[in-house]
Amino acid sequence: MMKKNMIAMALSAAAILSISNAIAYDGTVKFVGQVLDTACTVDIGANNTMTVDMGSVYKTAFTNAGDEASTTKFTLRLINCPSSVTSARVKFDGVNHSGNTDLLALSADPGSASGVAIRLMTADRAPLGLNQINGYSYSLLDMVDNQLDFYAAYVATSVPVVPGVVNAVANFTVNYN
Repeated sequence: MMKKNMIAMALSAAAILSISNAIAYDGTVKFVGQVLDTACTVDIGANNTMTVDMGSVYKTAFTNAGDEASTTKFTLRLINCPSSVTSARVKFDGVNHSGNTDLLALSADPGSASGVAIRLMTADRAPLGLNQINGYSYSLLDMVDNQLDFYAAYVATSVPVVPGVVNAVANFTVNYN
């Protein structure tokens, strides 16, 4: 009986190994990176939370889908950067607008506006996609107040824009180079 169990286990193991070797693939993706011992300190307010006041705009500011209004500058501060860190890219994560994945969707709050979303932009006002590391790099210096400037704007996603509250949330991660 024990001999039969051993044979059955050996055959099962051989079958499992042959199945895993039979799986075809088209390529390989290698993931590389680094965990730093020290990095800059993010200094944007209590609990590392910032509120950007986008202001109030009249709905007629949006005559066509894609129109932008109330472009607002905001700044992320990085302090106490070690000399080993010389540049950074910032990745913003949030809920994408269903019609344009580069736009930040509004929170589904009662009384929210519709037909509008938020576009994030780099310091040179180039559109900044969500949920991806962008190509814009900020130079960093050690022992100074490094200011990483960004812009945000209302963007009409459809017209007419329906008035209401505009709230949206994005988290960010600093990726050091």
